[in-house]
Amino acid sequence: MSWIRPTLLTLELMCFSGLIAAMIGVALAWSVSQLNTTSRFLRLIRLYVLLCAITALAVPMILHAAAWEATAGKFGWLTFSQTAARTYTGFAGQYGGMVACAWVHGLVGAALVALATWFGMTRIPVAVSEQARLDGQWGTAWWRVLLPIAWPWVVGALLIVTMLAATEMTVVNLYGVRTLADEFYLRHAHQPSSVSLLMVLVAPAALCIGIVTWATTLRRRIPPWSSKAVAREPISEAGGVARGIAVMLALSLATLLTVFPLSGLVLKTGHQVTVDADTGDASIGWSLQQVSTTLGRAPAEFGREYVWTMILACLVPLLCVPLAWGLGAVSRSRAKLRSVLDFGSLLMFLIPGPMVGLLVIRFFAVPVPGFRELYTTSLLPTVLALSFRALPICYWILRTGYAATDTAVLDQASLELSWWRRLWWIDRGLLARPLALATLISAVYSSGDVPATLPVVPPEVVTVGTRLFALLHSGARYQEAALAFWYVAAVVTVTLLMTVRWKPLDP
Repeated sequence: MSWIRPTLLTLELMCFSGLIAAMIGVALAWSVSQLNTTSRFLRLIRLYVLLCAITALAVPMILHAAAWEATAGKFGWLTFSQTAARTYTGFAGQYGGMVACAWVHGLVGAALVALATWFGMTRIPVAVSEQARLDGQWGTAWWRVLLPIAWPWVVGALLIVTMLAATEMTVVNLYGVRTLADEFYLRHAHQPSSVSLLMVLVAPAALCIGIVTWATTLRRRIPPWSSKAVAREPISEAGGVARGIAVMLALSLATLLTVFPLSGLVLKTGHQVTVDADTGDASIGWSLQQVSTTLGRAPAEFGREYVWTMILACLVPLLCVPLAWGLGAVSRSRAKLRSVLDFGSLLMFLIPGPMVGLLVIRFFAVPVPGFRELYTTSLLPTVLALSFRALPICYWILRTGYAATDTAVLDQASLELSWWRRLWWIDRGLLARPLALATLISAVYSSGDVPATLPVVPPEVVTVGTRLFALLHSGARYQEAALAFWYVAAVVTVTLLMTVRWKPLDP
């Protein structure tokens, strides 16, 4: 078959997703940077934006698709009609296909770009920030001086956005956009050819080269500034009307990222459509009583999905966190090994989900006693497939934790304790926060990673993500909205606790 069309669609999705992420993410970062933190009201706005951005990253992609489908999809509450003839011609009427895929990926990417831009601004020395503010007029210093300095962080975030767009297949499969990852999942996952394997790895290989190049450039362009020379906050230069514009823009974009689509799940659960038997006209209504009834019935109706999702969310960190912890500890003082692990973890993360499932299936097909029983009667294949991306996430969190730890303390402990005892008695206390973050983030990510789960999940195991993936192909109705609501509520609660308790963006 010809791979030209899937390749072009993949490139198109990558470009559109990156464009949306760049426009919204940079605009959101600018608006937040103009809010002076001496005001309690503005601090609350910044906290709200931070919570919305981190929540958008924490919620799995299939949940974003469900939320926007419940909001603007063919059965969404914005469409105002559940009849076969859709006459609504606004945004909801145009939501579908490439538009829907790029919109979902772009908004999730916008949260990442905004956080990366904000973090890059905090890495700029105070002297540079102050000089830029003195020399430039309002709005000029941020765009012409500070943003170019922080541009490597923005480029890194955009590379990640395009990488996810190129390798993720649940959203494109939902809307019938046959990218390379989706084409491989539909036609070649069970009997792959060498051509199909090479084609599905074209985009990840190109992105891997781009990320390595970006990392090298970032290391050369940004000197190791000391904490005293680095600003903890981006400069705030707006005042009066300009600050009001920044406040409105920050609130609007942050709400668009998370609150608006997730509120669509609640609205959809109370959506009622009645058709007149005589005229055939449909009337649309909304009932708060139906919201409470639907949401109250969901835990019992979808109890099996919630239980299996929780089980996988617990099993994956049990495997990934100790392994990533050991790899981070071993590579802490070995530069060459650390470089190999960095590159290997990047390759693992770039492998598309359908190919991960294929690799796991082929591994358990090896004629080794017990492998067949493990594949058919256990969750081990599913856990291994989910670990392909959860393990790199844990590794980079713990690697960053070791990089921020005083090496003198660890070296002194190594002289008095064995490696295992030092790891448990010393490292565990110093890395309490990274270990907790790695556990929570890997649990949340693995619970919603549908592309890696679908090929290897046992028939009797149904998670929230796989059930939504099956149901959303016919549109988001109130049952699907109720199924997604409680899972999203749990993810948002965990995100709130992590953000408020640990403030992960503080340098």
